Amino acid sequence: MKKCWYITCVWLTIPLLVSGQVRKDTLNIFNYYQVIADHHPIAQQALLITQRGELAISEARGAFDPKIVSNFDSKNFGGSDYFDVWDSYLQVPTFLNFDLKAGFEKNSGIFLNPERTVPEDGQYYAGVSIPIGQGLINHPRRIALRRGEITNQQLATQAVQVLNNLLLDATHIYWNWYESYQKYEISRNNLDLIQVRFEGIRSSALNGDLAPIDSTEALIQVQQLTNMLRKAELDLFKSKLLMQNFIWTDSIDIEYLIPQLTPEAVNETVDMFLNLATNHPEWKLLQLENANLDLDRRLSQERLKPILNLDYSVLLGQTTDSEMGDYLANNYKVGVLFEFPVLLRKERAKLKTAKLKIQENEFKQDVQLRKISNRIREAFNTTDNLESMISQQREMIINYQALLRGEQMKFDNGESSIFLINSRQNSALEAEMKLIELISEFGKSIGILQWSGGQFGTDLAAGWEL
Repeated sequence: MKKCWYITCVWLTIPLLVSGQVRKDTLNIFNYYQVIADHHPIAQQALLITQRGELAISEARGAFDPKIVSNFDSKNFGGSDYFDVWDSYLQVPTFLNFDLKAGFEKNSGIFLNPERTVPEDGQYYAGVSIPIGQGLINHPRRIALRRGEITNQQLATQAVQVLNNLLLDATHIYWNWYESYQKYEISRNNLDLIQVRFEGIRSSALNGDLAPIDSTEALIQVQQLTNMLRKAELDLFKSKLLMQNFIWTDSIDIEYLIPQLTPEAVNETVDMFLNLATNHPEWKLLQLENANLDLDRRLSQERLKPILNLDYSVLLGQTTDSEMGDYLANNYKVGVLFEFPVLLRKERAKLKTAKLKIQENEFKQDVQLRKISNRIREAFNTTDNLESMISQQREMIINYQALLRGEQMKFDNGESSIFLINSRQNSALEAEMKLIELISEFGKSIGILQWSGGQFGTDLAAGWEL
């Protein structure tokens, strides 16, 4: 399905400007979005958020890194070498929840603990540690890795949410710029036409063909449009300043740009937008939080099992070939650890708490999904109504212009007055201004619709090179 933020409407092309103007470079809203994604500090902040997610996974994978350990302990007192104990080994955690261990031990001394006695040249050993009970299925290391993956998804979703909100604000600013620019152009062009008319009426009044009051009436119209132009110029200046808050690159100068509109129709239905609701960042964050809480539940459930750890090591000394055949049976070290709380009150309470938190979060998900769906319906309905209003407003402008031409013909035949002509022209001008406002509101409503579906920044975020 075509992403909606690449969509504007057929009404967005409005033939209100007088031809023959000096053409400036244009900035369409899609290039505007790309400039924001590439240069805006908040967009760059969102990119850093996604990079933090990758680091979260790397940090969790660090629990599976092999580890080299070397312990040396020595005691010398009264000229006697009590003991020298040296144990160095390599420990390798595995994803299957058991640890491999291989090392070398060399001990000596007159007061050495007998259990530390090893051959004179030292002793090699290799073994395995297996959690037969608690930790066999859901080991904390595996849970931490899965939590890191969820954190990566959460941060990526947060980045999309940041970009989604940023582009919504940018969309409103763009359409305000469009509105102020179009109103400025219409005011300027209408003022030029009114000034020409005023000069003609004043000449006719000086020649006695028209009453002096007609010249005054035309002058008032010029003055009104002059003030309108000044206000439009001020609004355009303010809108350009706001646009500069989103354009963080020296390669673009808003002073030499005009808004460019793309005439394409909106073909998506409300159901197509509602299907995007489950991909909305706000809902996905709750969904990922639920997955995180489920990890707590699994870990709490695992702690209901007894701790039963088995350690087995093969001892490899300076043996002959005849001894190698039975070293598994004669040269080994075995350890068993068993631990189990009798009442399990702490573990049961944690498991129950984890389940309750999951239920609470599921209720939050239901509420959030309803809010998102209603926002989509509201935005879609607003867009649909504005489309109809724009079509109606265009027809009204045609009718106002017809009335203006008719009034001009009556004036030429001596059946009307400058006052009525000005009244007709003011009505036509107000209708054109209203059309611009409706188009601006329509562009904003498309942005709100895309934001409501949570897809405003998805394509731009997907294009980042992480």
